[in-house]
Amino acid sequence: MKDYNTPQVHFSAERSSKVQNINEVVKSDTAGGLRWDRDNHCDKHDSDFVFMPPAFKTSQCPVCGTERLRDDFQSEMQKVCTDGERLKKHNTLTKQSIIQDNTITAATFDNFTTQTEEEHTNKLKAIKVAERFAAGEAFNLWIQSPQTGCGKSHLAMSILKYVNESGAKDKSTLFLDFGRTMELIRDAINNKESKYTQNYFISLANSVDVLVIDDLGAETGDIYSDKRASDYTSNILRSILNGRQDKATIITTNLSGERMITGYQDGHKFVPPMYDKKMMSRAMRNVLHILFKETPDKRVGNLQF
Repeated sequence: MKDYNTPQVHFSAERSSKVQNINEVVKSDTAGGLRWDRDNHCDKHDSDFVFMPPAFKTSQCPVCGTERLRDDFQSEMQKVCTDGERLKKHNTLTKQSIIQDNTITAATFDNFTTQTEEEHTNKLKAIKVAERFAAGEAFNLWIQSPQTGCGKSHLAMSILKYVNESGAKDKSTLFLDFGRTMELIRDAINNKESKYTQNYFISLANSVDVLVIDDLGAETGDIYSDKRASDYTSNILRSILNGRQDKATIITTNLSGERMITGYQDGHKFVPPMYDKKMMSRAMRNVLHILFKETPDKRVGNLQF
């Protein structure tokens, strides 16, 4: 059975065999139909030149010409493979992202409206981050706000799109709504036909150049309760963060640092941290923050009741 995934290997082996025997072929009686150029001779292969249309307009040493054709073919195959890999990486954002709110798919810097000074400043910060990520820098970006609907996910997706379309378009980006991702992982435990296993998402998240973990904390169901993330969730998050120490990661959340890492006192009650401090410290290395402190929830701002 032919292996159509590696045509250049079989082609190269076939051509190599022909190249080794071509001297005998072109000098034999069966080559009488060839149009020779007896005025030119290849000392390397001890052969007169021959006209080889349509590949060459001028006469060539038959061995040199065949080797050149082989090298050109292999170069072209390599380019095809490289372009295919680049396209695969470029399409990761649209084909493999997990997005809960489909309006995010249309998010760009151009349609991020700014009505306050804070929004304007944060948009400029996000554009600068996108430029740095596109240039190959790797660090962690936290986009935080105590309020929902202020544009955190919009800016995160805008950064991914900027990186995705920059330069040679050879960087892979991925958007994961973390709550929905955890739902799919749990479903796959009992659904053997689902591809969305724990290993699938960890491998995918760790393979891309720039990753968004969107709405961290929402996977617990209520970020305003005293719930802690389950050990299962923490193990998955730990595996992702450990695998991305030298890559660019964006995390959006409505959680405060106290709620995530240290815990805090609420009257007579201590609210424990949602996540393991040691694990979260990995996500705080080499970090830049974009904070929304005053921007209102844009999604409910137009309600008239």
